[in-house]
Amino acid sequence: MIAASRGRAAAVVALTMVVGAAAVACTDGGATPQSTLGPVPDDVAAHLSVEVGQGRTQYADREIVLEVTNSSDETMTLVSGALDADGFGPSHPTREGRTAVLRPGTTRDVYLGLGEAECAGFPAGPDEPVPDAAPSATITLALGEHDELGPVSDVVVDAGDSGGHLARNHAVDCAQAAVAAGARLEVDADVPVEARDGELTALVSLRVEPVAGGPEVTIDRLGGTTLMENPDPSGGASGWVGEDLAGQDSGRIILPVVPARCDAHAVGEDKRGTFVPVYASVDGEPQHVIYVPMPDAARADLFAFIADTCDWPQ
Repeated sequence: MIAASRGRAAAVVALTMVVGAAAVACTDGGATPQSTLGPVPDDVAAHLSVEVGQGRTQYADREIVLEVTNSSDETMTLVSGALDADGFGPSHPTREGRTAVLRPGTTRDVYLGLGEAECAGFPAGPDEPVPDAAPSATITLALGEHDELGPVSDVVVDAGDSGGHLARNHAVDCAQAAVAAGARLEVDADVPVEARDGELTALVSLRVEPVAGGPEVTIDRLGGTTLMENPDPSGGASGWVGEDLAGQDSGRIILPVVPARCDAHAVGEDKRGTFVPVYASVDGEPQHVIYVPMPDAARADLFAFIADTCDWPQ
């Protein structure tokens, strides 16, 4: 996996000084003040390190964070950044215009959207690896802060990825592309509720529509989530397998669902509980798990069902 053996303290492997003709502009849109500060020197740049991060709420949008740590004695202003990683096209800023003061001993974040996954030449499968090549980050920053800033510089730094975020994103992206070539997957907006064996059960429907001329896609398993599970799982699993998936031949898999938990904060703080985990094979080749989101109407129905089933106060 791409950075499993790399720690947070990444070494600077290259330093490219791109010095602008002027310092970073004032936030009020006025003229740039004169500054006696110079560009970021090599010995200061050598004390910058970068770690790739990603929270669960960022998965769906493929947003990552470059966590920039300043171990030097100089205060700098973080302006922007970019990521260069094998298996991905160019990244792009997701929060343009955002700057942060990077004081000695602190860490500040740059938010980026991952570039498009490049899947050709990468072996398919649930444990698809990314080539073991160090990603690098280009950090755009200037010495100083606020109205006293030096010229903007670009510093290229090795980026650590101890959480394996890049490998996971790449595997999911390529599996999604492989599945999408053969089938369109979509959760119905309506989630009806019925009584089964004396227990209220929600019915979540996954539509499976083959793509003409595409590869054969087979749903092997649908996983449970932090919010929903199978009331009668086969083999003790929380998801749906075997006969539970028989509807895929007709284009619609109906999943009987009960709450996986009844604590209210599980819904209030939900991040991924309404993304259906899909384990599929494409032309017989197992793929990495992918996630199909529930539309807003289905999410609302599911939350209401959980509240009623768990007897939450109105």
